[in-house]
Amino acid sequence: MSHGLLALVIAGLLTAGIVVAALAGPRVLRAAAPMLMRAPRLAVGLLASGVISWVLTLLAVGPVLAWVISGPDLLPAGAAQVCQQCLAAANPFGGPTFDTGIPVVLLLVVPALAVVLFFASFAGRVRRRHRATLRSASRFHSAGLRRVVAGYDVLLVTDRHPFALSLPRRHGGIVVSTGAVDLLAADELRAVLAHEQAHVRQHHHLIAALVDALTAHLRWVPLLAAAADALGHYLEIAADDHARREAGTSALASALLVLGEAGRGEDGRSEAGRGADAAYDAGGVLHALGPDRVRHLVQPVRGYAGVAATMVGISSLLALTALAGAVHVPYVMVVLSGCV
Repeated sequence: MSHGLLALVIAGLLTAGIVVAALAGPRVLRAAAPMLMRAPRLAVGLLASGVISWVLTLLAVGPVLAWVISGPDLLPAGAAQVCQQCLAAANPFGGPTFDTGIPVVLLLVVPALAVVLFFASFAGRVRRRHRATLRSASRFHSAGLRRVVAGYDVLLVTDRHPFALSLPRRHGGIVVSTGAVDLLAADELRAVLAHEQAHVRQHHHLIAALVDALTAHLRWVPLLAAAADALGHYLEIAADDHARREAGTSALASALLVLGEAGRGEDGRSEAGRGADAAYDAGGVLHALGPDRVRHLVQPVRGYAGVAATMVGISSLLALTALAGAVHVPYVMVVLSGCV
């Protein structure tokens, strides 16, 4: 196989991998759920890595095609010569090119422009989330005091509505209301605080912010939408796993039920739940309200269900990462060496 044809094969594999992963990814995630629920931290890593890998693979298609096709020059002669020199230095295949009439510079400029716009959007979304987190933290700090509750350093907020949530460590960490302290039994309170501590220690706020910013304008891609939607679920299960080890399964399940039912309003949502969800949407607050995960706590999935789908997902992720790396790494090395 000629070098040029090999590059075209890689481009074809990249394109096929992008399309297949985008369309089949949600089904694979659903099939893998029984296994991923038993290893939630693995699930979080796979979801975050999958989002990043898919985006990098998409951005690799143009640069790999630039190695094997030629077309009219849109740049001035001097700039075109430099561009060709950099392409030749980055190209691991060498050999002849195929004249398609497509300006090669577009295959590099379009992905580069997409990266610039993407990072501008990413930075803007991160800044907005940070400001919202500051507003949430300020609201809680103005109504609370630092206390040690059930052995945990928390921000105790004077509020009759029972709730417990967490902010990033630098913004206050665990927040719990006096209503929750009064309502929950000692073991239930310890379980809830252990859950929130896991969010803080395992950097769940950072992971959620990263995936949210990466997928904000790409939710039209089925895989990325499914990954973003599933991430919060696995973050909660990961925190549950820590809490159940610290305080026991029954205490955590009971606490989730109590918090989920306390103060339930006419719309079926608790006032605490509405307030905590509003803070989450605006400022990256993570909280343990609601009974949705109780079934998994008391009746966890057993056996080998989801193992095959998980292996398919891991294999696909590794393949896409390897293909994308084979394209991006030569370009990075050439830029660092000055196109020598």
